[in-house]
Amino acid sequence: MRDHQALTLLTFIWLVGMGFALHRVLAVPWIWDTDYLNYWFAPRAIRAGVNVYDVDAYQRYGHSVFPLARETQFNFTYPPHSLFLYWPLSYLPPYASYAAWDAISLVAFWLATRRWVPAGLPSFIAVLSPATIICMQFGQTSLIAGALFLAAAGGSGAAAAMLTFKPQLGFFAAPLLLIKGRKPFLIAVGGTILVILVSQLVFGHWLDFLTHASAYQAGLIFDENRKDVWYIIGTSPAMGYGRLGFAIYLMAASIVLIRNFNLWTAATATFLISPYGFNYDMSVVCVGFAVLLYSYWDGTPWWQRIVASLAFLTPVIVEFGTWWIPPILLLGLFVQTQHFPGVQLTWRRGRIALAEVQP
Repeated sequence: MRDHQALTLLTFIWLVGMGFALHRVLAVPWIWDTDYLNYWFAPRAIRAGVNVYDVDAYQRYGHSVFPLARETQFNFTYPPHSLFLYWPLSYLPPYASYAAWDAISLVAFWLATRRWVPAGLPSFIAVLSPATIICMQFGQTSLIAGALFLAAAGGSGAAAAMLTFKPQLGFFAAPLLLIKGRKPFLIAVGGTILVILVSQLVFGHWLDFLTHASAYQAGLIFDENRKDVWYIIGTSPAMGYGRLGFAIYLMAASIVLIRNFNLWTAATATFLISPYGFNYDMSVVCVGFAVLLYSYWDGTPWWQRIVASLAFLTPVIVEFGTWWIPPILLLGLFVQTQHFPGVQLTWRRGRIALAEVQP
């Protein structure tokens, strides 16, 4: 009975989410209308001698190659070691590269997710969530990042090191590795240093990236007068409520998180503690709430089922305004702490102490 009820609800909300996620898929977009443009084009610009962290120079070069893309924002936001991911596919024609990127990303995410999906829960509900569909529409990096995050949670220090190409996720992977032991954490630290040094030798531009991230990109995130597409895809409190709202949610989420830190609470808290997050980044979050609804249906109060269902649908709910998402995720984070086992983080005798939590 539990399995039937849980699967019925999950199938229903999955269909709702897929309906909203797919409603914009009417035609293949021009390559310059996808986020994948910058992942494919940045390596090409570097090979042409263009500094991709110089926004003006990169824009000029982009518009010279794509004269019809006058409204396109050529803005490469990732650190130099991310180029190890993008470089090989940049030699392909744009649409072939776009298709290959989505296919590789989806397979990687599916392989990483399998170990975390309980028996009886159809993997397509967890893997092909609304966030996954939106990520593939944009040609975004989040499925690759999600696969690395799940691998890091399983104890892979090498995956955590590469995950630092999205720094906010790399930050949350560190405590997950410490839970596994000191060795994977040290591998992650050493691997991070290695990929930074090698990428500086191969590509350079680390100082340019840091300047770009701290000045230009941070200015976009905290621009409270910015009213554009970010208000229907951005999921962080900084985008919905500005600096003060970000500070409030950061403190509230941190208090909840340290009481039960685990893979799923870490994934959810990312979108409350980090100033940077979008609906296409939420594939791991969707997996977590799907697993919660299926695995803990018995004994879960009705209001918690509603919260978990809404949290699963946040990648499409954001289309009605980014300000809806932080309160849903904060409640969802609390619900996760009531069911998933994890560790409680405390400060004892000058160091972080870990105590098991079994709700």
